[in-house]
Amino acid sequence: MTLICSGSLAYDRLLFYPGIFAESIIADKLNMLNVCFVTDKIKAAYGGTAGNIAYNLGLLAEKPLIVACLGDDSDGGDYLSRIKAWDFPLSAIEIQSGHTTAGCTIATDQSNNQFTFFNPGAMVVSSGFDPSELPQPYEQHLAIVSPGGPEEMKSLCAAYRSLGLRFIFDPGQQIPIFSPADLIDMLEGSLIFICNEYEFELYKQITGLNTDDLFVRTEAIIVTKGAKGSDLLVPGRGSQHIRPVPVNRVGNPTGAGDAYRAGLMKGLSRREHLITACRLGATVAAFCVESEGGPQEHYFTTTQVMGRHAATFKEQVNL
Repeated sequence: MTLICSGSLAYDRLLFYPGIFAESIIADKLNMLNVCFVTDKIKAAYGGTAGNIAYNLGLLAEKPLIVACLGDDSDGGDYLSRIKAWDFPLSAIEIQSGHTTAGCTIATDQSNNQFTFFNPGAMVVSSGFDPSELPQPYEQHLAIVSPGGPEEMKSLCAAYRSLGLRFIFDPGQQIPIFSPADLIDMLEGSLIFICNEYEFELYKQITGLNTDDLFVRTEAIIVTKGAKGSDLLVPGRGSQHIRPVPVNRVGNPTGAGDAYRAGLMKGLSRREHLITACRLGATVAAFCVESEGGPQEHYFTTTQVMGRHAATFKEQVNL
């Protein structure tokens, strides 16, 4: 089985605000918003949805195929060297001449609220990856379409659907840039639709679809809720809540959602039940939350993951 991670490869600039954003924002003056938040520290880190998910899959003893673009700048060369060091396949990573590598600035306050500013750079160009060139049968593979270049997100969803290749639809913060028709079409035929609480409501608002309408197009829905855990929605079974895994400390939550997705994919690749795969996602995310660094600076072994998972959920997973 090949695990395929499409999305962004980006350099994150992480800023930490020692206060609460909401205390400096006047709710009825949002139409003239003009505020300054003085951060007490800043950190540069490797990031991007595809990079973050793949990094965690690497810790889970996988070598996923990353589908993404890098610029031909120094950031792109540095990131490519990092991925080479992981010994991951490089065939679906494209270096785009004349483009900068994507960059993301994320400001986090004391309550873990975040402002994110993203420059797509090389991400706006398609990598040219053709999933039909993967070994058959296509059903043996598992892909995630996470936030990346809009045209590539659309084309990959269509290609995976036509090939019968199982894919997870993860539009994330890219939801507002798509038309209602595009959002509905990308969801069609997906194995899972995953998003956070806000994105779930935004998707339904833009498309006009309710949960029953979504289940006509996808087999399951996962809604992540940060420190409140996550919910798994399956037709005929209602909503099953996955509690969060206790953490020893709260460091930086940036990338925890991507870590969750990696655990989910690992669980599915091991033929675990979907609810167990979601719990595995929660376990992996906990390691990320505890890290003070960026979304690729935590570390764990499969033995640590299995032990923590068993202690929290009283079930065994074999990684």
